Amino acid sequence: MIIKLKDEINSALDFNQSATELFDKINNLSDEEFILDFEDVVFISMSFAQAYYASKKRSPKKVTEINLSDDVNPMMEMIEKQLMF
Repeated sequence: MIIKLKDEINSALDFNQSATELFDKINNLSDEEFILDFEDVVFISMSFAQAYYASKKRSPKKVTEINLSDDVNPMMEMIEKQLMF
């Protein structure tokens, strides 16, 4: 299943609660694999990225990301390395 984050949340991902709610939704769906599409996401806060990777780590689902922009990718990579995902 593909989830477009711009449509599901917003083009600016700035609240850690949004990441937690996203994974609550994912974990309650019957699909086992998800592709999260970051197309048109122009901003991601550190708190969103931290909550995203913490929630991803706890999730039993297989989640992959696509279309990370040059603005979003550095933050995601930094947090992923910090959490040694």
